[in-house]
Amino acid sequence: MVLSMLLADGRFPAGTYAHSLGLEQAVADGLAADEVPGFMGARLRLVAEPESRIAVAARRVAHSGGVSAVAVVEDEWAARCPNPVLRECARRLGAGLLRSAAIALPSALIDAYRHASRDTPRPVALGVVAAACDLGDETLARIVLYDDAATVASAALKLLALDPAQASRWVADLAAWIDDAAREVVADARPLTEQPAPAAVGLELGATVHARRRERLFVT
Repeated sequence: MVLSMLLADGRFPAGTYAHSLGLEQAVADGLAADEVPGFMGARLRLVAEPESRIAVAARRVAHSGGVSAVAVVEDEWAARCPNPVLRECARRLGAGLLRSAAIALPSALIDAYRHASRDTPRPVALGVVAAACDLGDETLARIVLYDDAATVASAALKLLALDPAQASRWVADLAAWIDDAAREVVADARPLTEQPAPAAVGLELGATVHARRRERLFVT
């Protein structure tokens, strides 16, 4: 439980504090404060839930299949993320997560994977860390989903005039959905090749526009 709480804590130095996950561009395009919960929910369904499946797949093969098996999961992730901006950001976050985890949670598995790959996307990196920490599939899926919602909520406080308690309430309101989604991810017996891909074209397009902006607070 302590390890899962550490990974889900926004203060864990993995770099997500520098990302709005598309919210900054959405606000620039006119998204209002009262529309943020809808944005968070859409991200959870269309992006975070598919990414949680990637993370769980990586966790399942990290011990048994080793680096080569996890690399297959990486390839599946890359095929589902065509936007080069989002690919680069996910890989930067993954590298940061593994680097921090190697210090905070020393593990031969984490060290082996860090030495084998420098382009690990964040969902795959979370799966490797979860395997090293013996976290279960459902716990891992819940971390991926919660982290997505919490990152957007944190960014909203910097982009909009909000009471911090309101942003926390938005995340709390999603708790039941996150629990149900985590259980569904674990129960889905389809092979990885048949798992759904993220389907948020607006976020993909917005990421490219955002990357070209000269003035911005966040990386994404």
